[in-house]
Amino acid sequence: MSLELIRLADEQRKMNAVIEELLSTKEELQETRKELLTSTAEFLKAQNKLISSQSELQNRIKDLEVEAKHFKIIDRMRRSTPSNVGFTARLTNSITSGLSSHQALIFDNVYINVGNGYDATTGVFHAPVPGMYVILMTVSTEYYKSDDVEVVHNGEPLCRAVAPHDNWGGCSCNAVVRLKVGDAVWVRERYHRADDHIRGDYYTTFSMGLLIKDDDGVSSF
Repeated sequence: MSLELIRLADEQRKMNAVIEELLSTKEELQETRKELLTSTAEFLKAQNKLISSQSELQNRIKDLEVEAKHFKIIDRMRRSTPSNVGFTARLTNSITSGLSSHQALIFDNVYINVGNGYDATTGVFHAPVPGMYVILMTVSTEYYKSDDVEVVHNGEPLCRAVAPHDNWGGCSCNAVVRLKVGDAVWVRERYHRADDHIRGDYYTTFSMGLLIKDDDGVSSF
């Protein structure tokens, strides 16, 4: 074999080795590309998940901000709303003329009015907070006169009482009632009598007090 052929064969072997190395490198590059594509897909998936989580977090933050504002409003309302409610009022002067049927008795002399629910100009109590209330009412008569009265809740009778036809008569009407904010309670005459005579001063009184507040439990009043 001539030297030229030997040289060509040697060059061919070198070329084949280079080709094999290139092919091997190509396969490695293709494998690396696949790995990169897989990694990129996983990264994009993780990124999308992160974006979704971030969006959910932002929405949750907004919800928490709304809830915080709501709780601030509720707290402000609770601070401004009285937790204790109650009043006691009495009739200053005796009533010596006939009252109309369903005419409200106005207990004008107010001893205590926590929560400002009682109006001494109308004789009507409006509940400033919801809850269970106790009602105590006493009416006295004199000079052998009798009287029929009733305590009403939004115009509907809760309890009734009749003062006997004695020189010193008296009757009481007590009840427990659940009231919503704004509900009205008052005392009124049942029937018209021309000779009604209700004794004033400390003998005829009207009282109410909050027993249980609907949202706070037992009141300290």
